[in-house]
Amino acid sequence: MKNTNDEMMTFLEEKEEQLEIFLAKKGRQAGTAAVKAFKRIRSRFSRERLVRLIHTAAEKNYIGKIRRRAGARAAALIKNPNDLTAVCTVAVLAVLSAAVIFHSPRELSEKENRELAGMPQITMESLLDGSFMDGFEVYASDQFRWRDGAVALKADAERLMGKKGSNGVHFGDDSLLISRPPGFNQEIVDSNIDAVKRIENMGGYKMTVAVVPTAFEVMQDRLPSFAYDKRIYNVTNELWKQFDAQSGVDVCDPTAVLKEHNDEYIYYRTDHHQTALGSYYLYTALAPYLGYEPYPLEAYNVIPLAKDFYGTTWSKASLTFQKPDEIDAYYLAQRDIVANVSYPAENKTGLSMYSMDKLKTKDKYSVYLDGNHGLTVVNTNAGTGKSIALLKDSYAHSLAPFLANHFDSIHLIDMRYYSDDLVRYLGENGVTDVLVLYNAENFCEDTNLTKAAELAESTDYYNLPPYGWLDWQPPVDESYFNDAVFFGDSLTYGHSYYSKLPVQFVCKSSMSSWTVDEFTGADGRSLMQTLLDLTDVNKYYLMLGVNELAFQKLEDYENNFRNIINRIREVNPTALIYLQSVLPIESKAEGILTNAKIQRGNEVLCSLAQEMGCYYLDIYNYLIDGTGYLPAGSASDGIHFGQTQNELWDSYLINHAVVDKKPKNVQIKEFRLYTGGGAANVDAFANEMLAGVGFTDTLSAASETVSGRLFGLEENSLLQGCVYASGGSTAEEFALFEAATPEEAQAVAQKLAAQVEGRKPDFETYKPEEMPKLNNPVIVVNGNVAMLCVTDNADAARAIMEKY
Repeated sequence: MKNTNDEMMTFLEEKEEQLEIFLAKKGRQAGTAAVKAFKRIRSRFSRERLVRLIHTAAEKNYIGKIRRRAGARAAALIKNPNDLTAVCTVAVLAVLSAAVIFHSPRELSEKENRELAGMPQITMESLLDGSFMDGFEVYASDQFRWRDGAVALKADAERLMGKKGSNGVHFGDDSLLISRPPGFNQEIVDSNIDAVKRIENMGGYKMTVAVVPTAFEVMQDRLPSFAYDKRIYNVTNELWKQFDAQSGVDVCDPTAVLKEHNDEYIYYRTDHHQTALGSYYLYTALAPYLGYEPYPLEAYNVIPLAKDFYGTTWSKASLTFQKPDEIDAYYLAQRDIVANVSYPAENKTGLSMYSMDKLKTKDKYSVYLDGNHGLTVVNTNAGTGKSIALLKDSYAHSLAPFLANHFDSIHLIDMRYYSDDLVRYLGENGVTDVLVLYNAENFCEDTNLTKAAELAESTDYYNLPPYGWLDWQPPVDESYFNDAVFFGDSLTYGHSYYSKLPVQFVCKSSMSSWTVDEFTGADGRSLMQTLLDLTDVNKYYLMLGVNELAFQKLEDYENNFRNIINRIREVNPTALIYLQSVLPIESKAEGILTNAKIQRGNEVLCSLAQEMGCYYLDIYNYLIDGTGYLPAGSASDGIHFGQTQNELWDSYLINHAVVDKKPKNVQIKEFRLYTGGGAANVDAFANEMLAGVGFTDTLSAASETVSGRLFGLEENSLLQGCVYASGGSTAEEFALFEAATPEEAQAVAQKLAAQVEGRKPDFETYKPEEMPKLNNPVIVVNGNVAMLCVTDNADAARAIMEKY
């Protein structure tokens, strides 16, 4: 017997060595653990008992190799027939243990859609405190070779016995498997709401929050009796309570829209997500908040992608007999929307929002945008000029194809995996709208929005250039000036006739830094009060001085400007303030006022800008020529110049703009005065007027934006027209507008007359020699055409105008 036992132990040692070599070659992660487990089995049994177990297993044909080595001796070891039952039991246990230990461990259970436990590490400490055996029990349970079948068998049996749910899943009517949401967690919900507020405060983005109810809320009539409670309703109610009208955050609650369609296929039967149809109704609910007109459902073609989808709730419930779900794609029939998708962290791109290879996996829902990524970017040819970011969970994936019809770019950010500078990313990619989109379960559990807020608050993206003299900056587009106002004297007034920038003008000839409260507008308010009352302004461009630097003390000039800045700060403390240099004059205009005096005043402005947290714009040195003056011939009076220099002024501003990187939710929209059409020959009219009237000043054409601004005309109110004006050195101008009806032309004529009356106070004290022209304007209405000319040659103007 001793020899037999020795042979058997030699055999075990050989197998142990072979096991180590085999596992080393295969490189299995669990190799070391398996070898240790083999050694532990050997060490826990006496030599005789171990040999007996092995011989028994060999006799029963469980281990073929052992049988070939020791099968002939095995029968002799069983002396008592009663041992057979014990031996068989031990053998079965040995085989099951071997199935666990030597079976290749799985990292993921596709059926349960979760990670499985790995082999615990054997240490002296874990053996002594029992943690190894606890871990091994979990490992053995998870890695049990026939686990999936056993779990499904148990779930099917429970459902047949009338049980209403399993593993957090309710067995609903119509074969719906409805996930039971976590309990309402006030602390987490408050934390997520606070995070949204902090992000909005940092970026100034247009923020919308949409917490999407799961089937538990929308399909509550399908739940088993007494299963429903208001945990999801409480989340939405909390949003309404904490985001009021003053918060700057919009709340979109899609619950009512989804409940209206709860008899349709809007949630998967076997998964917690919405179907593509459910996402369509979510898309319609979001429309008024995100600013688009949703396409009707019948405008889409529906393309089936899969008919054998089993999702998360099926995995949890582990039922065998369950009807699978279908996955669809919705394509807009009337528009050829092309979407290019990129996943920057993985350096991966795609030509579609649908990753068709995912249909070959169990998680077929990841066909939408390739599943979960930290950052997914969708670029489209929608041509709307709009860009949106979604701080989201996977509910956003099937929504994105609908949003692609309305946004040129969609940036989907999953804060579970994203750790970069969030604000910098949004700013550098031109994002102005941010949608926080979570399903209600995640909003009660996921705390990663707090991470997003921390990233937003730690950014260095808002570091601005040093205050004071501003160097050249990357050029901005004209939309930068949508929330700007120009405040100044006759130089600014002249600029209002030529500037194509979409700004507001508050200006008056002869105004100075100490008379801003004395000069009034048409409504009787002082121009300074008019400036302070503007609510849609975040950039102030100030230019005053040409009327005072000839004689005012520089100390007084500085104090007056400091007072203006302080008053603006009181009503708009975060606004950008630009101090524009006083502009140069031609040498022929020098007298009491000289360029040397202007330069000393500009030095005061530059120093004041640095002191007061403003930016100084040195337009003076941009406009002078090599002699140090405004180029000769630029202005008829040497001071108030025309179109060329005003265009240079605009160009300078475009290239000297500080991008504060905080969107202000300003509507970016090009003003269009004319709709097109009409019978009048506008070009011929303009050429005849320029050639035949004999204007003393050089008149230049004004843009539609300027024309509408000057005469108070509404967008798309006229068929066609033109406006020609001086730069402010004279009152001369002419205009023609063609309306759709004679009645409308008469209304335009009234506005032309009002414009002339409004200019008279500017010239009464500033240039009284221009008053005869303003007191005798030529206004002619001929059918649908209304015309104006301010000139000292009224007869010539009238003769031309009556021809049109």
